[in-house]
Amino acid sequence: MAAGLPELQPTWGGDEGAFDAYRAALRAFVARRVSDPCEVDDLIQEACARLLASARERTVDEPQAYLFRIASNLIADRHRRMLPVVPLEAEVQPQVRAVQEDQRRVADVQAALQAALDELSPRCREVFIMRRFDERGTGEIARELGISARMVQKHLNHAVAHLYERLAHLMERGA
Repeated sequence: MAAGLPELQPTWGGDEGAFDAYRAALRAFVARRVSDPCEVDDLIQEACARLLASARERTVDEPQAYLFRIASNLIADRHRRMLPVVPLEAEVQPQVRAVQEDQRRVADVQAALQAALDELSPRCREVFIMRRFDERGTGEIARELGISARMVQKHLNHAVAHLYERLAHLMERGA
């Protein structure tokens, strides 16, 4: 029996010779996945100790499969612990916009919108505000202002075209 490895009491009905066969197969399995020979021995010993602890608490029907599952989990844990923590480079870090900058941007957009609306005729501005901000229907606006629904549409089309023209520079910057 290899030095430093636990003696197994056959609590699952197997014999010690079968356990030695498991250990040889397990050594080959772990050695293919871990390059440091000292780590291989440590992982095998830990896997065997965990199998023994489980076999004392409950019946292990497939000890070889269970032993290999334990070893796989230990190897995975070892690899997770060994992953280096790499700090993000400045160009990889997402840019965070300052709240103050966002508030200033909103204020600029609102001022530009107000200035563009002020350039419209009073009736055109009124129709646009009723439709877009008050969310009124075309027919309702026409009745309230005493104009045709077609005239409401013309005012809306004119207002939207004007606003697109006046605010296009803000949309290009990612407003």
